[in-house]
Amino acid sequence: MTVLFPPSEFDAWAETYDQTVTVDDFPFDGYECALDTVVTLADARPGMNVLDLGTGTGNLLLRFAKEGCDLWCTDFSEAMLAKARAKLPQAHFFLADLHGDWPAELNRKFDCIVSAYVFHHFELDEKIRLIKMLAERLTPGGGLVIADISFLDAGALETVKRSLGEQWEDEYYWIADEAISALEQVGLKVEYVPVSFCAGAYKISV
Repeated sequence: MTVLFPPSEFDAWAETYDQTVTVDDFPFDGYECALDTVVTLADARPGMNVLDLGTGTGNLLLRFAKEGCDLWCTDFSEAMLAKARAKLPQAHFFLADLHGDWPAELNRKFDCIVSAYVFHHFELDEKIRLIKMLAERLTPGGGLVIADISFLDAGALETVKRSLGEQWEDEYYWIADEAISALEQVGLKVEYVPVSFCAGAYKISV
């Protein structure tokens, strides 16, 4: 498994992250809509127990807070978590890496597990492994909702890659048709909602 970015790079990014994601261009075109779509697909409601993985500066978290959800959040960047804590001090925050030890406080079930702009750091096989593990932490009827950099198919990705030229950076971006097939092959149900030319949201359930 290749780790593309260490926590230190996200620590350095924390101060300007909220400004970066407002740019309506690759890779953040549709960012705000993608986060709104997560809340809609999650059917957020008061008292819902929500785990946000890779919470960053808390932008997705804020939306669930407005719906009255009980919020549990992880990130592997202490600087990002500091930004999120300042926005929502009432939430439960944990410094944790998805590839590391699971905090003992999170050994519980959640009504919904969400994530935004995190899983494109993982190869498809690792995405599937993590999602299967996370699905075991859902309450009956619960779901996992992920928004991320995503393309409908490999052709759509190649079109954007060619248009960006030297500005393109290779990461493990979602290719929707491949990802949906892989998730369904391990017994998971998937609903996919395209958001922009480079963003989409996945609702995954058992």
